[in-house]
Amino acid sequence: MENLILSKTHMKEGKCCVGAITTSGRYVRLLTSHGENQAEDTELAPRQIWDITFVESYKTEPPHVEDVLVQSQKFMKNVNDKIKIIDFIKERKIPIWRGHPDALFDKMIKWTDNGSGYIAKDAIPPHSVGFWVSDKNLTHSIYFEKHRYSYKNNYGWKSLPYKGFDEPVKVIPAGTLIRVSLARWWDANGTTELRCSLQLSGWYDYKE
Repeated sequence: MENLILSKTHMKEGKCCVGAITTSGRYVRLLTSHGENQAEDTELAPRQIWDITFVESYKTEPPHVEDVLVQSQKFMKNVNDKIKIIDFIKERKIPIWRGHPDALFDKMIKWTDNGSGYIAKDAIPPHSVGFWVSDKNLTHSIYFEKHRYSYKNNYGWKSLPYKGFDEPVKVIPAGTLIRVSLARWWDANGTTELRCSLQLSGWYDYKE
């Protein structure tokens, strides 16, 4: 089955998370055949189409229902400027959240005082990835040596950590197609409830 690779995001211990979408419009997260995250030097890269055979993961925990185990993979082609990823998404009638970050994940996102987003166990969306078109520019900053993108309006600001491998840009213009995702469940050593943090994992059809 052909899969369009959409994102490659940093994880711990030299691993990465590789997100894709099938030609039928299904979100998938491409784990190894043993159910592990891919190595950082995996051949799989965003804006590529691969013929991938996979089986369902034997263990998933909502909202991370996209996990599949790769059995075989064959490179097909790179996605060039003539193939717009947003057109690929629209043709398959995949929902796109638009406007303020409050719209993300069916309005289930909660926000900390410092503007970071997350979900908790009391409201779990049906999947852990999605697409967003912001109505404002997102501006890049480095906070405690980590890349973040900020959304600001008259009512305050929201901040999304950027976990992708692509070099950050200073500004992601309003109207750009963005991929957002939810990290795995975690808590701060028992001082917070279990939560999945909101993060930005990639953007497409970008022009300066």
